[in-house]
Amino acid sequence: MTEAIQICRSRLETAEGPRRLLHGRGGNYQGYRHVTVDWYPPYLFIGSFDGGEYPEIVTALSGHPEVAGVLLQKRRGRETAAKSVMGHVPETFLVEESGLAFHIRPYRSQNVGLFLDIAPVREWVRERAYQKKVLNLFAYTCAFSVCAIAGGAEVVVNNDMSRAALDWGRDNHRVNRLDLGRVKLLAHNVFRSWGKISKPGPYDIVICDPPTRQRGSFVAESDYGRVIKRLTKLVKPGGDLLVCLNSPFLGRRFIEEQVARWGAGLVLQDWLRTSTDFDEANSEAGLKVGHYRRRSA
Repeated sequence: MTEAIQICRSRLETAEGPRRLLHGRGGNYQGYRHVTVDWYPPYLFIGSFDGGEYPEIVTALSGHPEVAGVLLQKRRGRETAAKSVMGHVPETFLVEESGLAFHIRPYRSQNVGLFLDIAPVREWVRERAYQKKVLNLFAYTCAFSVCAIAGGAEVVVNNDMSRAALDWGRDNHRVNRLDLGRVKLLAHNVFRSWGKISKPGPYDIVICDPPTRQRGSFVAESDYGRVIKRLTKLVKPGGDLLVCLNSPFLGRRFIEEQVARWGAGLVLQDWLRTSTDFDEANSEAGLKVGHYRRRSA
């Protein structure tokens, strides 16, 4: 049995919720550099970036008593083809993370509804959200918002270009029976909607988790500074800003340089912990989350 499959089996045995079982893309497992394996109980998702079907992974893990099905997702650029290769993985189902439920929809796109690498940061937000105003930029399916409202946030403003993603996010709040009266959903291009975003502010906590490169929407190298410049004015004095970046080519230094240039008054507090399941040969290649605080007036 290869080291990669041993890692998968070990993590599956100890899993208490959704998690990454194999991060082959991190470059640590010879022969598995183009594959990921995720556990969204009770289903396994295999992400193939080279067209392979990895039957040895299916064979090794599908016999586990908690595995009800295995989905193979082949990715080529922006194109994705997904199929069940063992059992039947449904079009939509719920998973639970730290007592909160989230809708998973594995056939729609490459992203299935819940990013596993940033799970510890969701918990960080939940623990600090009580009676706070929170801004969630590039909100996707609003997982941060669900955690913040569950933690007692006064209000959460979610902004994303995709109305479909925000509708998905509304469903995530509803399934947890959270008060939608404290949730705002703004389906706008962030660069054209600062007025709508700033109106409920200023904010105690701002989360900025953009795509690295999304055609017609956001390119980190050219756009991150523009966002940080605006956010500096939207965070309350003494408030917190989480600056997230998931790029194999841009490290912490990129974030630090952007904040130094555009984020007057923002002071780095620390780099937040992300999931250790996403083990990278190059520690700068994975998800980075900088915790900044605006100086008090």
